Amino acid sequence: MRLRTAFVSLLLSTTMASAQGTPGMGANDSAYEAEMRLQRMTGPPGGLLMESGETEKLGIWGARFPTPTGRFPVVDHPVHLDPLFETDPAQPIADVIGELRKQISDPLSLTWEPMAVWTYQHSTKVKPGAPHAKSLLWTAVSSTWTLWQDHGDYGQISCLLQNNVGVGTPLEPYMGPGVGNPTIVNNILVGPGASVQLYWQQSFLEDSVRLRIGKISDASFFDANAVAYDPVTGFMALDFNQSLTNPFPSRGAGMTLSADLGDNATIRAGTLNSASAGDTSGFDGLALAHLFTICELDIRIFPEVNGTQREGHLRFMGWYNAIENPMGGGNIGGPGVTFNMDLAVADHATAFCRVGWGSQDVTVSNFAVSCGIGVSHPFGLKSCQTGIAFEYAHITPFGRAAAGFYEPGATGSTASPGGVYGLGSLQALGDPLPGGEQLMLEWYWRVRMTESTNTGPVVQVVRDPGVGIDTAVIWGWRTSISF
Repeated sequence: MRLRTAFVSLLLSTTMASAQGTPGMGANDSAYEAEMRLQRMTGPPGGLLMESGETEKLGIWGARFPTPTGRFPVVDHPVHLDPLFETDPAQPIADVIGELRKQISDPLSLTWEPMAVWTYQHSTKVKPGAPHAKSLLWTAVSSTWTLWQDHGDYGQISCLLQNNVGVGTPLEPYMGPGVGNPTIVNNILVGPGASVQLYWQQSFLEDSVRLRIGKISDASFFDANAVAYDPVTGFMALDFNQSLTNPFPSRGAGMTLSADLGDNATIRAGTLNSASAGDTSGFDGLALAHLFTICELDIRIFPEVNGTQREGHLRFMGWYNAIENPMGGGNIGGPGVTFNMDLAVADHATAFCRVGWGSQDVTVSNFAVSCGIGVSHPFGLKSCQTGIAFEYAHITPFGRAAAGFYEPGATGSTASPGGVYGLGSLQALGDPLPGGEQLMLEWYWRVRMTESTNTGPVVQVVRDPGVGIDTAVIWGWRTSISF
């Protein structure tokens, strides 16, 4: 039985990790959890989680899309969406890619998956000089190469290559700062340069302890969520993919370590170069005074909801961010904490909530709370998935500067790369606007059109009177294709 469960854990990890550029489903689980998960996946759904397709090859529900930052959802009950059309125009391409895998990469224990996402957004209101519309294309290839495995332990190289281009509109400036959001209302972005995430992952003690080291995005392993995590298949704004208070660096050199405390609890810790610009080697600006360090306790719970036992997660995080002072000379540091939970509340519905606080000197928001719900098969439509979420955030002066909002008379700023969300010293020639409240709402509807294609609208509303954006409605559309 131990050998079987170890094999299940490895099989899930290597088969599905190709969709993430991360360990994938199973790599953060004990052998016992992998066995229980496999049993649940062949039974009725217990909540809405990210859609699957690759696992159908294993005779179970499933596939998971790669996410732009190399993240993987914490998923326990994948929900199958039926393609709206049986005929897939992209099937010839899928057949060619499948044959390449069969003949070349599968014998080498190498998994890889290409993907592309096109997004269009139009905002009814933006700050002066900002574009009202953005049409962008994100492309990526994620892969995992398993070099060895023994009784559930393995050694793997994980790689994710990503890039963005404008389609009919320039890639920059982004929509987020144009409506007062200090990050990006379209999280299917990795910046103007090609981005690489590359690291070694090693498991010990029958996969109960896992080490990753290399060029990493901390968001790949921390602040995950069942329904508010993947911008390709769910909520698209970074505000709902993580807590806005968490100043995750942009793919810097570092390491993470996770250990199972039992069948239903895992602790994770990591440290990363906070000065990385993301599209660099990851070592740029590395110093003891430029480190982001985080620790997370992830607990699985099984409460009874309306007479049915459901599954959920409670995640508690604490972090310390040491960066170059974004508003002046020298270095600066500060702490923060985050609570993150999700819970299946019905067979096809999962709710989530995040609450975070952070030192205003080292993050763009010093307090944020978000909550929402995702639903699959709405109104009995088995090809559809939808969700709605709301966020309240208090934006810091650093966040105002990151979005380009300064006091009258300021002549702007020049930003050096690195630091929070890829921003280093802003070197402003004037003071940023004071911090203030910002509200955000997002609704999406996703239709699985064919075996390889998903599409649907994404509508966002941003309200921030402090910067003159009373109410901006962003009408958007998102289409993804993967093989």
